[in-house]
Amino acid sequence: MSASPGFAPATPPEPDEAEPDEAESGNAQSGNAQSHPPATIFPAYDPSNDQQPDSASGRNELDPIPLPDVALNGRIRRRRKELRRRRRKRISRGALVLAVVAVVSALMAGLAAPVGRLVGRGALSRDALSRDALSRDAGSGDAGSREGARTGVAQGAPPPAPTVAPVLVAYQDASGRASSLTVLVPAAGGKGGTLVLVPPGTMAEVVSLGLEPVRQSLELGGPTRLRATVENLLGAPLGGVVAVDDAGLAGLLAPVGPFPVTVPERVERVSPNGRVEVLYEAGAGTLAPAGAGRFLSVKGRESDLARLARHQAFWEAWLTRLGAQPAAVPTRSTELSAAIAALASGPVQTRLLPVEAFGTAGDGGELYKVRSDELSRLVADVFPTSTGQGLAGRPRVQVLNGTGALEVADTVRAKLGAGFDVRLTGNAANFEYERTEIVFYDRDQEAVADRLRQALGVGALVLSRRPLDVVDVTVIVGKDFRP
Repeated sequence: MSASPGFAPATPPEPDEAEPDEAESGNAQSGNAQSHPPATIFPAYDPSNDQQPDSASGRNELDPIPLPDVALNGRIRRRRKELRRRRRKRISRGALVLAVVAVVSALMAGLAAPVGRLVGRGALSRDALSRDALSRDAGSGDAGSREGARTGVAQGAPPPAPTVAPVLVAYQDASGRASSLTVLVPAAGGKGGTLVLVPPGTMAEVVSLGLEPVRQSLELGGPTRLRATVENLLGAPLGGVVAVDDAGLAGLLAPVGPFPVTVPERVERVSPNGRVEVLYEAGAGTLAPAGAGRFLSVKGRESDLARLARHQAFWEAWLTRLGAQPAAVPTRSTELSAAIAALASGPVQTRLLPVEAFGTAGDGGELYKVRSDELSRLVADVFPTSTGQGLAGRPRVQVLNGTGALEVADTVRAKLGAGFDVRLTGNAANFEYERTEIVFYDRDQEAVADRLRQALGVGALVLSRRPLDVVDVTVIVGKDFRP
């Protein structure tokens, strides 16, 4: 029998015992896990490195170059004046041609009018009567037709369905760790959608904490920081984050009661006495709401990625049941209710965040790095309101705190939104920056830096002569920045 409460297999499995040497092998495997702390990847921009002038000119060749707004010089003014003169000349010629065409058209209409009165008088009168009748019957409907033509929406056509925002559902096990991270992405039409499974060990830039597993953002900063981390990772906005524990998950599932779930593979673990214990047998079974948390969190001898196959089975089974029982859609929050109702009402596909394993954390959890190109394609395909196309299509930004105020990087990232990829956060060389500086490292990135300045509402553009390839723009936050 299954050792997991809250789950009943459809067919009782036969007992399965492992040979002692097999159990010992399993123990040896689990004991050899090595801890590989994440390496520091990106250097921070430090303007103090450029402060030693050479002896000849008194200025270092690598000094940053401020780019203030300057008045136009005489050559630029003359050039613009000449362009305006040419534009006025072209407009005058165009007006003359239009006048000639208008005169010719009037003459042609005058010649054709007698013929029109003789040939089509009756038809014209009927057309006029029809238009008058339509105007009397429709009333304000005529105005609606004109408005529909102006906006490109056909009269009488139903309005487009509003887009339902994606929602991230995070389940925390009994130890407080995030064991399941699932983004519910409704389709653009509001029927069906996509489940995006995020491995909790995926490495991402957690604002103010550095490069950490995604699960750390929930454990150390709660739903708000988790939302910021996942939005920054995906380049797509989320409508909300819902974090649940065992009791909260059971509460979401309670309206449907026990429901059928197919376990993709047998889940086993080795007990302290060396025997192999079967937690879940592969095949069809029934999951009770109270046992759902254990079903998602227990790992056994699987990898984290293999465990996500069980998460997929859980979500698809629950949504199928909700499709048959719409009244059982949970009402915990408006965003969650809308997203679940949309997915339960149409076809659902499941996508795994594209990652590859590269080590283990100090606590034994598996770590993964994102495959950037594949993530960009996934975001473009799945998220209807994506702005950044994953990692590959967004400007890479470093945010340095030059004021010493708390949570500055979080506020800057929130203002920038999902259109920028905040890769690095940290402190500036000092906390005495009166004015925010937006540093870029290539002339081609000046437009990006200016767009970032507009998003923040403050900042002076600075071109650095010290090349930096890991980010496109560095924001050194000064005391002029306001949330």
